[in-house]
Amino acid sequence: MASSTIYHARSISLPSRPHPVAEQLDEQLSRLRSSLSTSTSSSSISQCLNGLTDLYSSVDEFLQLPLNQQTLSHNQNAIEQVLDASLRLLDICSASRDALQQSRELLQDVQSTLRRRCSGELSITSEATKYLNTRRSVKKAIKKCHKNLKPSTELKDEAHATVSLLKDVQATTSDSLKSLVSYIGGSQKSGWSVVAKLISKNNNEVATNSLFDDVDATLNSLISQKKSGISSLQIENLTSQILKLETEIQDVDEALESLFRHLVKSRATLLNIISY
Repeated sequence: MASSTIYHARSISLPSRPHPVAEQLDEQLSRLRSSLSTSTSSSSISQCLNGLTDLYSSVDEFLQLPLNQQTLSHNQNAIEQVLDASLRLLDICSASRDALQQSRELLQDVQSTLRRRCSGELSITSEATKYLNTRRSVKKAIKKCHKNLKPSTELKDEAHATVSLLKDVQATTSDSLKSLVSYIGGSQKSGWSVVAKLISKNNNEVATNSLFDDVDATLNSLISQKKSGISSLQIENLTSQILKLETEIQDVDEALESLFRHLVKSRATLLNIISY
C-alpha cells in the first residue's frame, strides 16, 4: 500500500558490531515496510498488526540493553518527542478498538433481527439504519485519527542512532495504523479510499473495498427496496457478509489489543529510563 512517510536510506549506526537485537529490529522493519508497500487487500491488516507486535517485542529487548538505556538517558529532549508520538499511537489504537467494538455490537443486533424473521417477512430497517448511522459517526472519528497520524519529524544531526531507530519504528507503526483506520472507516465520499488506495499487481487497478463497505452497501440496498420485498438470497448474502466481517473484526481486534499492550510497555520503559 502507498505510504506517505519518507524513509531515509541508512543503516543502524550503533557500535561497530551491532547487538543482535538491533540487527533483528532492522530486519523486522524492512519486512514490515515491504509488506506495507506490496499489500493488496484488507486481509493483510491483521498480519501487519501481528508483525508490529513482534517488532515491539524486539523493542522491549532493545530498551533493556544497558548501553541503550545510558544513551537514551542523555537524550531526553529527543525521547520526549518519542513519548509524544507514542501517546498519539496509543490514542489511535484505543479509538480503533472502540470503533470495532461498536461495529461488532450493532452487527450482532442486525443478525438477531435476521434470525427472528417470520414467514419470509423481514423488517431490518431500524437495526440497519442504526448501524449505518453509527458507521457514519465512526467514519468521522476514524478520519480524524487518520489526520493525526503524522510522519515523525526529521531528526537533528546530533541525534543518536538509538533514538533514530525508535523513530523509525514509530514511523512504520504510524503507516500500519493508517491502513487500519482506512480499513475501519471504509470508503469516503471525499475519495479517501479503503486501505490507503491499495494498488493491484498491474499497478492500474485500485483494490476492492473492505467487508465494511460490502455490508454498508448491502444494508443500504435492503433499506431502499423495503417496499418491494427482500429475497431469501439477499438475506443469505447479508448473513454471510456479516459473519465474515465479524471474523475479520475479531482477528484485527485481538492483534490490536496485543499491539496496544506492547506500546504501553515500551512507553513505560522509556519513562523509567528518563526518570533515573
